[in-house]
Amino acid sequence: MSGAFEITSRLGGNWHGHYGTAPCPVCQPERRADQRALSLRSEAGRLLAHCHKGGCAFGDIVKAAGLPPDRLAPDLTAQREAEAKRAEYERAQLAKARVLWGRSKPIAGTKSEAYLRGRGITCPIPPALRWVPDLHHGPSGRWLSAMVARVSTGAVHRTFFEKNGARISGNAKMMLGPCAGGAVVLTEGPGPLVVCEGIETGLSLASGLLRGPATVWAALSAPGMKALHLPERPERLIVATDGDDAGEEAGRMLATAAHARGWQVELLPAPRGLDWSDVLQGKGGAV
Repeated sequence: MSGAFEITSRLGGNWHGHYGTAPCPVCQPERRADQRALSLRSEAGRLLAHCHKGGCAFGDIVKAAGLPPDRLAPDLTAQREAEAKRAEYERAQLAKARVLWGRSKPIAGTKSEAYLRGRGITCPIPPALRWVPDLHHGPSGRWLSAMVARVSTGAVHRTFFEKNGARISGNAKMMLGPCAGGAVVLTEGPGPLVVCEGIETGLSLASGLLRGPATVWAALSAPGMKALHLPERPERLIVATDGDDAGEEAGRMLATAAHARGWQVELLPAPRGLDWSDVLQGKGGAV
């Protein structure tokens, strides 16, 4: 039977005396030299493995690595250690998010509001959106301005702008703190719950693209839509998807999960290649 060393080598990893690190075959299929999420070791005659990046399902790791199911076992010790480190990291990130939100300013009259209005958004800007005039942008190393959005998990979402008010071209949107399961509440109304991906998309829907009042949530991404925690009481749900494969798949998954819980569900797909912000700006048809 191949040992941990041999499997580490097969995956293009490195051996460190008594354990190996290698690209996770599930979440790091590129197998770059800087990708070392998977740890492998032997204990009591068993081969143990754990993904430290995404906590990938053990069965998926075995399958992607091309190994028989009995070749590896989940490394529970590594899993517990990783979970403890992840929890500590998330607590620290949430603390940073609270500090950032605490020093943010109302968005009214700022360049962030001008950016939104320039995209045809006419609805009231919600209190969940604020503005920070000077915020460090890690990827570029520059100090920029940012629109910050409060996520229901306690995290914040940041959209970065040049000082002249134009949204930056690279890495414009970044999370701070754990966002999985959460959303940004953009409107609260007596109608259905409308879930979309982006903040601008949700505000666009609330600016005349919906047939009536609604509560609008932005899940912030396609993975965020899949992981969204819906209210306990099932009512009416409209899933407004972006017009791409990832958005449509995420919307179908959310719709299926909601329907199984008793929600009355309607899919509202944007035209192919567009989102509802594009539609509001005249790049496609209306609802």
